[in-house]
Amino acid sequence: MEPLGHAPKFVAVEADLFESVAYDDLSHTLYVKFRGAPTMRLEKVPRFRYQGLLAAPRKDAYYRTFIKDQFLTKPFQG
Repeated sequence: MEPLGHAPKFVAVEADLFESVAYDDLSHTLYVKFRGAPTMRLEKVPRFRYQGLLAAPRKDAYYRTFIKDQFLTKPFQG
């Protein structure tokens, strides 16, 4: 189980790689629910990266450029 006292609130997004994302301000954790793959938890992600992802017209490209392989990533068991 995750150490959070609450479940992350996922927001649906239009992207080919993933279907929804969530962000926890207290832990600076980004959650990404991938299509056909496990949901992942990315640690120590600045809020501006989450906001940038939501605002990006091409979310897959933003994710690959600014988020993927930049943060410690673990499977999320939520």
